[in-house]
Amino acid sequence: MGKRSGIAFIFILIIAALAIGTVAYVGTNPDLVNTIKQKINDIITGKPPIGDLTPARDLTGTWVSSLKGKGMELYGSFPLGGAGTAVVYQNSDVTLKITSVSGNTASGTITYTNMCTWGSTTVAGYGAISTPKTCVNVGATPISIRVSGSRLDFGTVSAGGATVTMQGNFTTDLISGTMTMTSAYGIIKGEFHLIRNK
Repeated sequence: MGKRSGIAFIFILIIAALAIGTVAYVGTNPDLVNTIKQKINDIITGKPPIGDLTPARDLTGTWVSSLKGKGMELYGSFPLGGAGTAVVYQNSDVTLKITSVSGNTASGTITYTNMCTWGSTTVAGYGAISTPKTCVNVGATPISIRVSGSRLDFGTVSAGGATVTMQGNFTTDLISGTMTMTSAYGIIKGEFHLIRNK
């Protein structure tokens, strides 16, 4: 339930960015639009771990964004019913606290801080329209992660009409992976990068 609410919050922000894009005529940043489109093509969705290997090393502790403000980055592109295309970029600081690992399940909480969304809508005859930056904080929510060797599977969650999957890998001090959200509007791909907080 907690993991669902965190993912649902991400989805709500993206939908809000699309809605705002239809009314906010404030110019746009073409470099951001091009970057988003390239990132969507470059991100390869990871696959869940196979089998139930013993966790390769200790996961317990606190993991934080490798780069400030970019613990998680999502990129989306949506057709708007033939009227145009919307692109969305979202980033956030992430704190993952893993309090226990039992067998192949790691348990703890995940917190998104300063989760910010930007967007741009291109409409034929009107050019590009940017959405204002919108930021929120999402409180700590419980999370359960399947661990196999050095692979992590955060599971598949359905929330707010979207399906989200998250997978990753970990070393002694790093966790990184991909997330993919499929919604009625389109696919949003992203990456997350965390480092152990010592």
